[in-house]
Amino acid sequence: MVEKVGNIWRFADDHWVVIPTNIGWKRDGTNPMGAGIAKTAAGRFDQLPRWYGLRCQKHGERTAVTPFYAGRMFMFPTKPLNMEQPWLSWQGKADLKLIARSARQLQAVLPLVRKKLPIGRVAIPLVGCGAGGLKPVQVIPLLRSVLSDDFVLVVTPD
Repeated sequence: MVEKVGNIWRFADDHWVVIPTNIGWKRDGTNPMGAGIAKTAAGRFDQLPRWYGLRCQKHGERTAVTPFYAGRMFMFPTKPLNMEQPWLSWQGKADLKLIARSARQLQAVLPLVRKKLPIGRVAIPLVGCGAGGLKPVQVIPLLRSVLSDDFVLVVTPD
């Protein structure tokens, strides 16, 4: 895995971008994407919060890593579903077990996406380390152990 420093969006022209997400939905069915990379992604693709929110409603806590082909992005769950108040899932802390599951799913889904579309590298931020409250020392070894292929690029903030 290659590590780079910079804003993840500068890689978006020739990389797929991983979007850390919560598993949740608001009363209107949209996924709350109010901070960080998810907020920027929602601003770039106004249909994204509804599309992903409906997916979260359908699959609940089993919501998996999902390619969003229109934006060349992967939705990557880091914060678990708040079953009693799904609209507040975004307020939770990132979960290392969920991140590990999502990393394994990302590794597994890449060959399937490659069959459908040509795909180069994938830019993945330090998932769970922003609003999720985790530290890079917790996340980087996990990502390195699962995402061993050289086409995954870890991007850290400037």
